Amino acid sequence: MKKVLGIFVLAFMVFGFAACSGEEGYVNPEILEVQLIPSRDAVVLNAKRAPLEALLEAELDMQVNVTIATDYNALIEGMASEQIHVGLLATTAYVLAHDEGAANVILKSLRYSVDDNGNELTDEPLVSGYKSQLVVGENSGIESLQDLVGKRIAISSFTSTSGFVWPANLLADNDIDPENDVTWVNAGGHDNAILAIINGDADAAFTFKDARTLLVDDYPDINDRVIFLQDTTLIPNDTISVIPNLDPDLVVRIKQAFINIAADPEGSQIIDDIYSHKGYAEATDAEYDIVRTYLERQEDWDF
Repeated sequence: MKKVLGIFVLAFMVFGFAACSGEEGYVNPEILEVQLIPSRDAVVLNAKRAPLEALLEAELDMQVNVTIATDYNALIEGMASEQIHVGLLATTAYVLAHDEGAANVILKSLRYSVDDNGNELTDEPLVSGYKSQLVVGENSGIESLQDLVGKRIAISSFTSTSGFVWPANLLADNDIDPENDVTWVNAGGHDNAILAIINGDADAAFTFKDARTLLVDDYPDINDRVIFLQDTTLIPNDTISVIPNLDPDLVVRIKQAFINIAADPEGSQIIDDIYSHKGYAEATDAEYDIVRTYLERQEDWDF
């Protein structure tokens, strides 16, 4: 990953500066390119893309183009090449991008905590961290982590913090070899990981807590069919990140634009529909050092 991203940074740095650099070397684009990660079904995300685009244009008073990346790596590479200026990057994807010089975090998402049945704790303050959950099929026979040995586990992607990074480390902490003792099913989204259990393609899944709510409209009995088993430890929330040399004045405006959108009822609904975001707060890179610790640990795993 690091080698590939390094190539993108070197290959496209000159192009990025030539295409849209301002007088002081900052990128100041005429059209702001914003990209979403496909952490849930792309059809669902695409339906909310245009409304978010319109809200950002109104806040920033400039043309904005919101697109959906094909995967996490594509968004990172897009930011490394400066073809994408703002990325809604998941936790691990942000760390990978930042450590290659492709992204700086400006905001972290805020959400309500949820209980073990997926109910939002709306009477409690918003939080800047979340947990991954292990869920299993109702007839899977899985009652503990040790029962996962030999089973198929669905995940949203191998770069997903809650879908893979934290779960793989959880297994390792409990003497389960994440490389050889289980079979990972790359479902391409947290909702699809849950569906893999329903469709019989996986015995269990690791998702953000509680991704089952994404499917409750189509499966009202989902909490009976897909059973919560346990949490991981706390994970720093996902980010809104920008390319490092984006014009500082524009960065300030982007930061305020997302905060304003989250504070508006219409905007709040849109960001909730996209990623279950309830609001935003300023963030620093140091808040994501725990992710680096986990990533270093798994460098020897072949995924």
